[in-house]
Amino acid sequence: MIRALLLGAMVAAGCSSKAKDSDKDSDKESPPISGPELPDPLTLDWRNLRFDLGALGPVQAHDGHAMVGTMGSLYVDAPALVDLDGDRHEEAVIPFILDTGTPVYGAFVFTLRDGKPLQLGAISTTSKPGFTIDGATIKTTEGIVWRWDKATSSLAR
Repeated sequence: MIRALLLGAMVAAGCSSKAKDSDKDSDKESPPISGPELPDPLTLDWRNLRFDLGALGPVQAHDGHAMVGTMGSLYVDAPALVDLDGDRHEEAVIPFILDTGTPVYGAFVFTLRDGKPLQLGAISTTSKPGFTIDGATIKTTEGIVWRWDKATSSLAR
């Protein structure tokens, strides 16, 4: 029960919109973004990033590990890349294990906004890494497919 609540809180809190602070005119297709102003997601230091754990709050990882209060630990691995929204700029899917007694497996999904990482959401799986990249989607071991929903400008299943 606590595990389900934790995962629900992480996904709800982490699914902030990529378009929150931009124009939300979903009827117009944006031109592909390219050029030197967009860094390669792999040039960022994902192992030392701040992660939002929903009801548990944000944590700062150091060398792929973060303490979650006195309750446990978060471990993150190197990202896989996928262009979820079709802008020809890849988002990072960062596998994690959240261990607060019973391990929770999943992945954080990040994009870059103005050269800075922005957490789009978190997905849960039953194993590590527990997902594959299939075209412009993220597919979990359980067969759940996550994709970018242009109508809501959010990560959706």
